[in-house]
Amino acid sequence: MDLNLKWHMGLNFTSQIRGHEVPIDAGFSIGGTDRGPTPKELVLTGIAGCSAMDAITYLKKYKMTPLDLNVETVGEQTDSTPKYFSKIHLKFKFLGTDLNEEKVIKSVETSMTKYCGVSYMLSKTAGITYDVELNGKTIFSGISSFSI
Repeated sequence: MDLNLKWHMGLNFTSQIRGHEVPIDAGFSIGGTDRGPTPKELVLTGIAGCSAMDAITYLKKYKMTPLDLNVETVGEQTDSTPKYFSKIHLKFKFLGTDLNEEKVIKSVETSMTKYCGVSYMLSKTAGITYDVELNGKTIFSGISSFSI
């Protein structure tokens, strides 16, 4: 996996990844120009995206497609230097009429304990918890743990 990061000015960068441009910046309060997400925000995007892709792939195997999937993600950082995520919580919010509750739970649980490499990496420094919601009702809560 390769990418190129180009500095523009201040704390503003652009990452070139497989022909895609991803802006990276910091907020005004620390000298950025707020032209893009911070690196840590991209890390949270990575765990949400990785696990959501796993869940959708799992459901597709059973010919189930949600009408919608939203993953709300919150990371708590330490006060120490360097600041890092000590806790991460994800809430998987599925909408759909033909979704099997057990398969929806299994799609997320399998990702968060077996397949999501981003979750695995982050679990080395952060406690990761998650909830699974189906049509507005919480149907499962879990902790990301890997037996590798």
